Parts: sequence; structure tokens; C-alpha cells
Amino acid sequence: MKQERKPRVVIVGAGISGLSAGIYALDNGFDVSIYEKHNIAGGECTGWFRKGTYIDGCAHWVVGTNPKSDLFPLWKHIGAFDESTKIYQTEYLTKFQLKNGDIFTLYADINKMKKEMLRCFPEDKRMINHFIRHVKLYESVQIPVAKPMEYMNLFELMALGLKMLPMAIPFAHYKHVSMDDYCAKFKNKELGDIFKRFMPEAYNIHSFFYVCQALAMLDAGVAEGGSLQMMNRIKNTFLNKGGKLFLSQGVAHIDTEGRIAKGVTLESGEKVSADYVVTSCDMHHVLYDLLDKEHIDPYFAERFKQNGNYRIMSAVQVSFRTKKDLSSFPKMLDYLIPVTPFLAGKIDHFCIRNFSFDPLLGKNGYTSFTVLILTEEADYDYLKSLSHEDYLKEKEKIGALIKKEAVKALGFLDEDIELLDVTTPLTYERYCNAYKGAYQSFVTTKFSHGLMRQGEFKTLDNFIATGQWIMPPGGLPVALFTGKHAAYRLCKMERKRFRNPEKEDVVKTKSLSTKTV
Repeated sequence: MKQERKPRVVIVGAGISGLSAGIYALDNGFDVSIYEKHNIAGGECTGWFRKGTYIDGCAHWVVGTNPKSDLFPLWKHIGAFDESTKIYQTEYLTKFQLKNGDIFTLYADINKMKKEMLRCFPEDKRMINHFIRHVKLYESVQIPVAKPMEYMNLFELMALGLKMLPMAIPFAHYKHVSMDDYCAKFKNKELGDIFKRFMPEAYNIHSFFYVCQALAMLDAGVAEGGSLQMMNRIKNTFLNKGGKLFLSQGVAHIDTEGRIAKGVTLESGEKVSADYVVTSCDMHHVLYDLLDKEHIDPYFAERFKQNGNYRIMSAVQVSFRTKKDLSSFPKMLDYLIPVTPFLAGKIDHFCIRNFSFDPLLGKNGYTSFTVLILTEEADYDYLKSLSHEDYLKEKEKIGALIKKEAVKALGFLDEDIELLDVTTPLTYERYCNAYKGAYQSFVTTKFSHGLMRQGEFKTLDNFIATGQWIMPPGGLPVALFTGKHAAYRLCKMERKRFRNPEKEDVVKTKSLSTKTV
């Protein structure tokens, strides 16, 4: 008997959203091939080695690690976590050095957070109570993981709305309030500065409420082994289900006939035909490179032009290792430094992330730690203007500056720590085709409007875009469930019923082993 041909899907990009889309598409009877320009899977959720020492380049925490959360079944299904995976729960977001030398801890536990705020900033009791109350209200936030919202029926939409009713009033009230606007209400300016040291002033205050509630609900831990091992587990799930993964094979163009996507042309010149094309990569790259401006989506085109209202953030990460014992040092501590010129602007603080909590990340007696400094588009433009030689000199300058400050902050000698690597917005661009080095999508500011997208273009059939750009500001959870949603949309295009496989997964009573750090 002749076997029925499976619809063929080509996915561009093997990050979380691409692998998630691929796994769910395989579950629903599609033939799936993923093409990735890098030599490893993971996209911007990644890690790498320098001198034999592992450097983690992504997850400070992953929303959805609590087995009771809506996202956990999705993470489990794609293989990110299983019952043998240790999850390190996040005790605090970050510790902050204050101007008087004291240390302020932004705890994950909502009661500890309130107590610590009142200890350090008693004059702001009214605003602190106000903030804590709104974080609690945001615990009602619901993520539509089962299916895209446009495919929900009236009853499903009503049920979702009712669950989120407690946060409806603060959401409407703060829809156009930035971190800077909100922090201006504190009597003590330093409390507002702490908030903005954690999340830049342009962000909408909603983003901060959301992060705080996720951590308060013990739903934002870190998987043992770091980002790279997590991505390898997801990659293996895809391969074990019969998916085909082609590494170091970048896509140069999406091939179309009229208004129908027909496949892709690789950078090698090879053509790959497909019934459907799914992109899991930077949206600017999709529109202006892969589609060569042939199918410009007005929504994205407008936002890429409005740089002030729809800002792009990136980062510089400076990575070190030491043989000193860091087990008594905080996992994350944000230090104050003198105002210092940095790229196109200035910095007055930096945060050290210490990886000694996870024994799997250490090797040969070394512990790694990183310093992450957020950057703006002007910083990218400055780096892009440099010659290759001057760019390398700038990286050396950055490494020397941050090492000097890290030595002082940790109380070590210069020879006690070794500089391993400096990554910049141009690194994100090089490996991930990231627009201006963006590690997420548009920043949600008080000027942002209509950010959720369906991932389908009106002028192009048999094409779906997925990933962080579908729901700014993005993040790992968005990449996860928009990947699943891409598979749901494929089923609709193929006129077949979507099989929701995590509902069929065997529910085990053994909970994840957890440890607080």
C-alpha cells in the first residue's frame, strides 16, 4: 500500500521557537526540516566554551519551571526539563549596592520583597504597598498556550478574560506608563534608581510587574547545566521524533511563486522545496533579506521606522573565570561605579552574575562569572562604524575596564581573574542575523501599540513567522508557545485538526528536584 506523502515544512532557524514549531509539527504529521546558519542549535538561547570553561549567554531564569504553571507542560514536552532535571529556583532577582554601602535585595518572595523595601526606604511605605499590591494582581496573568487567540471561540475568550480580570484595571491604568514615570513617584530617588538599574527606564512598568509575579510564584528558575544543555535536550527531542536538522546551512532567500511560499534557497545556492515555510529568526532579516522586500508587512515596516517609539535593546557581555571560591558571593549583585564613558554613552553600575551555584558549569577548578551591560541602538551604530581593527581594540578596552571594576568589586587581585570573552551587539548580529544586535524584540514602551501579531502575512500564503517578534518584548516563553502556535496554524492551513500532544504526555507524580540559590 502506497504511503501517504506528508506535507513538507522548512523552518528557518533552530532557536527555541523553531525547534518548538518543529516538534509540534512532527507531532501533527508534517515532514520537518530546520536550517540553521550557526554550527549549533539554540539561536540566542546559547552558551559556548573559551579555554575549556563554559560561558552561559542567555537564561538568567526561565519562566515556566513550576510544574503547576501553564508553560511547564510545553517545556516538558519539547524536552527542556524532565523529572531528572534539577531546577534552581531564584531566591532574588538581584542584589544592589546602595550609595551608603548597604546591600538591598530584590527578593522573589513578595513578602520578603516588601519587608526589604520598607527596611531600606521606609519613607516610601505608601508607594511600596502600592507596588506590592499590583505585583500580586499580576499573578492572575494568563498565557494563551493552548492555541492562538484568533482561533479561540467566544467561551474560551471569556474564560481567559475572567481569569485575568484582577489585573484588568492596573493594566489599563499603566498601559502608557514607563519605568521612569512610575519611579518618579518614589520619595527616595534611590529606590526608583534601583528599579531602573534592573530594567531600563524606557520599558513599560507592566514588564516589571510581570517579572516580579513570575518569580514570586516560583515559576522562574534555572535548569541545571545552563542554556546550552537545555537547548541540546530540546534539539534531541526534535531529532528523536524524526526531524531533520541542518547546521551551518544558512538560508539566503525564501522562494515564492506569486503569493505562495514554495521553499528556500540556501547560502550555498541549493534550492529546497517545501509546502510551507516557517521563519524563526529576526523579523527585519525576514522582511528585508529573506523576502528581499517583496512582501513587506506594514505593521513591522512602520515600527522599524519609528525607532523612538519602538526601541531595540542589546547588550555587551564580558566573561571571566577564577579559581577563587565564589560560593559565598551572591548569585547576582549590581555594583555602583563612577560614571564612566562606555561606547556611545555612559555607565554608572554593572551586575556580576556568579555561576558557582551550579556544579555542572565549573571545570578544572574554575568558576565563571559574567558582567552584562545593556546597550542602545546608538551603541550598535558606534560599533558598526569602526573598522575591524578598531572594533577589536574597543573590545579589549571594554574587557580591561570591566575587569578593573570587577577586581575592585570582588576584592580580588588582578591575577585572580582571567578575561575569557567579550561579546557585543555585533556578536548577536553575526551569529543570529539580529537587527542592530537585538537579543529580544521591540521594547514595550509607553508609546507601544498593537504588539501581538499572528505571524501570517496577507500578501504571502503558506508562510508563517514565529518567535519573539510575534509578541514583543519577547523572551524564552514567547519563543516557546509561538512555536507551538506556528504548528497550530500549519494544521489550519492543511485543514487538519491540531493534536495537542502535551495533554497526552504521561503525567508523573514525581516533581522536579528543586534547590534555592
